[in-house]
Amino acid sequence: MFTYLIRYSIFDQGGLITYTEMLEFLGKWGFDPITELPNHRGIHQLPFVYVFGRSNFTVSYFGANIYPENVTVGLEQPIIREWVTGKFVIQVKEDLDKNRFLSVVVELAPGIENQEEKRLSITAAILAQLLRLNSEFANYVPLQYQTPVVELKPTGDLEYFPIGVKHRYSRS
Repeated sequence: MFTYLIRYSIFDQGGLITYTEMLEFLGKWGFDPITELPNHRGIHQLPFVYVFGRSNFTVSYFGANIYPENVTVGLEQPIIREWVTGKFVIQVKEDLDKNRFLSVVVELAPGIENQEEKRLSITAAILAQLLRLNSEFANYVPLQYQTPVVELKPTGDLEYFPIGVKHRYSRS
């Protein structure tokens, strides 16, 4: 008998599906995973855990939910990933005229200088991935408001990326 304790709360959205419920669901779609596994190897009648996002890490912008995962893919693009640590903060801000804009503050890797061409490349990569991965963003956010305002900060910036403090990817 196995005993499992899952005890943390980072506000994941998801749940548990029993082994039997999962087999019934898959059967309705014409799939029997047991017949696909030779000698029934690796089959354990344990529940399935599913996770599909963390609502408290998203920001809402023109009715579109912006997920940190969408921005992460932009920062993982070739060349760009060499300039950044992978940490960032997304938030919706207002300018002096009360126009809302999507702000993305990105932490630069140690020894990387804040240069305008890097900021523009990072902006383009983030925008491309938002448009590719997030249909709400692509369809709800007016074209003139889609380009995020990207700000680059040095490693360990006290306001956004203090060392030794758990990182938060979004701010309200």
